[in-house]
Amino acid sequence: MQDISLLNSIIGPIMRGPSSSHSAAPYFIARTIRHLALHSGEQLLSASISFDPRGSFAQVYTNQGSDESFAAGLWGEEITSPTYRAILPHLMEKSDFNLSFFVTELIPNDHPNRVELRIEVLQQDGSTRSDLFKAISTGGGMFVIDHLNGAPISITGGEHILLLEGDSSVITRLTQKNTLLTHAKIAPESTLSETTQFIVPSEFTDEQLYEFETVSGIHRARFAPAVQLPVVSTDHIITSATEVIATVQEGLADYALDCETERLGMTNTEVRTAFRKRCQLMLQTVRSSFSSDPTQNAMHFLSPSAAKMRTASIPSIIANPFLQNASAAAIAAMEANANHEVVVAAPTAGSSGIVPGVLYALSKEGVSLDKLTDALQVMALTGALFAVRGSFAAETGGCAVETGASAAMAAAGLTYIGGGSTEQVFQAASLCIMNTLGLVCDPVGGEVEIPCHARNISAVAHAQSAALAVLSGFNAVMPFDELVDTTVEVGDLMHADLRCTARGGCAITPAACSLYKRSQ
Repeated sequence: MQDISLLNSIIGPIMRGPSSSHSAAPYFIARTIRHLALHSGEQLLSASISFDPRGSFAQVYTNQGSDESFAAGLWGEEITSPTYRAILPHLMEKSDFNLSFFVTELIPNDHPNRVELRIEVLQQDGSTRSDLFKAISTGGGMFVIDHLNGAPISITGGEHILLLEGDSSVITRLTQKNTLLTHAKIAPESTLSETTQFIVPSEFTDEQLYEFETVSGIHRARFAPAVQLPVVSTDHIITSATEVIATVQEGLADYALDCETERLGMTNTEVRTAFRKRCQLMLQTVRSSFSSDPTQNAMHFLSPSAAKMRTASIPSIIANPFLQNASAAAIAAMEANANHEVVVAAPTAGSSGIVPGVLYALSKEGVSLDKLTDALQVMALTGALFAVRGSFAAETGGCAVETGASAAMAAAGLTYIGGGSTEQVFQAASLCIMNTLGLVCDPVGGEVEIPCHARNISAVAHAQSAALAVLSGFNAVMPFDELVDTTVEVGDLMHADLRCTARGGCAITPAACSLYKRSQ
C-alpha cells in the first residue's frame, strides 16, 4: 500500500454511493479497463462481468450499484455527470454494446471482491479482439487490476501506466533507445511475462501507441491514465504511528501536508488547496442534503431524517449542540450517499458521514476553514497509517474497518484541534479501534442504510468521547499500530456471513427480513 495517497485513498475518492468497495471501485476499474482496451477508432462490442458466488459482489452488486458503476465506467462517463445513473438503463434498452453480469466460480478466488471482465472489441481492420481482465476492489474505493490475458500486472489508478505486449527482449532494447521511455519505470511484477508494465510520468497519445506497435515483436501497446492524482514518489515510507509519534512532536497537520506533497510531486500550496477543496465539498454535501427534496428520496428502507435531527428540540438535560450537529450532518452525508449523489469516501462510502459530520459540527462552533483543513490533514494521515497495515474493506474486516477506522480518524482530528499532542492524537484513534474490534458488517437487504446510518451517528459520538477522554488524561495504553494489526486478525476469524454479505447480524433479523420482503 505504499502507493497510497491521503487525497486519493483516505479523504477520497470523490465518488457516487452507496458503497466505496461496490460502487466507486467498480467505476474506476471499468474506466481504467476502457482505456486499456480501446484505441481511438475501436469500438466496444461487449463486456461480460463475472463475480464468484462466494464473494461479496454476487450478493450486493445490484443493491449497491456495482452494475451501474461498471456501466458508467465502461461507457466513459464522468463520475460527476448528471447522466451517470442513466447509462445502465440506456445500455439495457439500446445495447450500444452488450453488457452482461454473471455469477460463476472464479479462479483465483483469493479475495471477496474479486471480479473478472471479458471485453470484446471491434478493431479498425474489422477484426475482433477479446481481452480478459482480473481485478480486486481493495476497500475505500481503492482497487488493483492484476491480470490481463493471463499476464500479471498491477494497476491501482494512482499512476499513468503503459503496457507493451510482445517479445520481452525487443521491449528491453526499446527501453534503452526510445526517448518516450526515458523517464519510465518498469514495474517489477511484469518482468516475468510478455506483458511489460511501465509507470510513466505523462499521458500517451494514440499516435504514440501506434508507433510502438510498428516495432517488430510488439503486437499491442496500451495506456491507462491515472484515475486519481498520480503518485510520483514513494520514497517516504509510511509505516507506523509509533514512528510518527517519535519524530513529530508538533505540527502534525504540516507533516501530513509534506508527506502528500512529496508523494504527489506537487507544491505545498497545491496540495493544501486540494485538501481545502475536499473539506469544502464535504461541507457542501451536508448542506445540500439538509435542503434536499424529501419526495426525491430513493432510499429503500429509510426516510430522510437529517434536517429534522438538526433542528429538533432536545431536552436540556441531555442536549449537546456539537453532537447534535455532528450526528445530523453525518446522516445528511449518508442520505446523499444512499441516493447515489456525489460524496467523499472518508475512508469509505459506508463511513462517509463521520468525518464530514465532525467537520460540520466544528464549523458550527466557529472553527475556521483553515483549522478544519488542518484537522482533515491529520485525519487523513491517521487513515493512511491504518491503511498501510490493515484494510478498509468490510468484506475482509467487518464494519470495524469502515466506521471504526473513520471514527479513529475523526477522533484524531478532534484531539488535534483540541490541542492534543501527537501521542494523544493516536491514543484517541486507538480508543476508537479498540472499541469496535469485531464489529460486523450486516447491511439489511444489501443496502447501505440499516445499520450503516445509525453506525455513522454512533461513530461521531465515539470520536468525540475518545478525544474528550484522552484530552482529560485517560491513557488508551494499547498502541495504534498493534490495534490495526489486530483488526486484520479479527477479520480473518470472523465468519464470512458477518462481512458485508447481508447474510448475518442485523440483516437476518425478522424485522430486516420483513423489510426486505416488502421492498421486493
